[in-house]
Amino acid sequence: MSYTHGVYISEAETAITAPVTGYSGLPVCIGTSAKGPANTPTLITRYEEGTDIFGSSSDWEACTINEFLYTEFALYGQSPVVIIRASEAGAQGIIDALGHVGEVFHKYRLVPGIILAPGWSHLPEVAAVMSQEASKVSGVFRCISICDAPGDSYADIPSWKTSKNYVSSRQILCWPKVKLGTRAYHMSCHLCGVMNATDNSRGDVPYKTPSNEILQCEGCVNDAGDEVLLTLEQANYLNGQGVVTALNWTGGWRVWGNNTCAYPANTDPKDRFIPVRRMFDYIGNTFINTFWQKADQPMTIRLIREVVNSFNLYLNGLAARDMILGGRIEFRENENVLTDLMNGILRFHVFVTPPVPAETIEGILEYDPDYLSALYEAVRG
Repeated sequence: MSYTHGVYISEAETAITAPVTGYSGLPVCIGTSAKGPANTPTLITRYEEGTDIFGSSSDWEACTINEFLYTEFALYGQSPVVIIRASEAGAQGIIDALGHVGEVFHKYRLVPGIILAPGWSHLPEVAAVMSQEASKVSGVFRCISICDAPGDSYADIPSWKTSKNYVSSRQILCWPKVKLGTRAYHMSCHLCGVMNATDNSRGDVPYKTPSNEILQCEGCVNDAGDEVLLTLEQANYLNGQGVVTALNWTGGWRVWGNNTCAYPANTDPKDRFIPVRRMFDYIGNTFINTFWQKADQPMTIRLIREVVNSFNLYLNGLAARDMILGGRIEFRENENVLTDLMNGILRFHVFVTPPVPAETIEGILEYDPDYLSALYEAVRG
């Protein structure tokens, strides 16, 4: 050390690590188009940018990417999105393409929030891979997928869902299609737009269900093109089978349904309710992004305290904004046995309670004869 004489300063690391979040519902759409790079994630921030790269075909059956781009940008005004074009049409082409979802973070430092493949997700083999990719993006992150169910009658959808094994908590299943003008759209595209718009209106945190939010449509149709107009009882029947649908109610057409495909077989709130599932993923992804910089640092008391203190502050902030009912992180001795510590393994236990949707609000009316006494008061007065 050199000889010093005077007054000097040095800087220490901040004891609190700022959380690293990002886009909570970043859509990754896998599909087909007339042109564009194949099997590689492409970030799109404007509709014109998307059509310049992937073309502007009006044949949405052959060019499913164009339907998604128009829905997200023109109808819901959401940005950005990520597109992965399959190198060839068909289920197998959509499935190589899906294998590149994990590249999104490595390429753009953005965590996928929603995976969808309009026009293809009704194929069980495609939906299964979508769910698998959503369960471990880039090996560590988690998100959800949105699928569409085929069919002409609402009564057939639940048995189709079960027989085709759409039962994952990482799947949201939609039926029927929605219509605007002369176009029929896969509801998965519209639900994605609604989810992003809902998130963005609430600080980019996915604690609010997309259910009962406005759809940019003027009707619903089945695969045959026939009009579908569900009653509340019919829509609720689909909800009770883990299917999201559309309902024409006060204020227009709305998304209707809070459950992932895991319901009704799985009633765990974190697996069943769409916003709770998404909040668990969002908070988990934030934990990974925030403390990745601490990996391989010396295992010291300071490191453990920094993780605990930093994440507790983050969770307290979510609670203060009513985005969770409460949360905390703990470093528990029984979960950190000596042999694990000797092998460089630290485990932190995060407790969190996102609000579940107020799915049923009941008013109880009762005739109270005591108020008849007011008649006597009026006469005596």
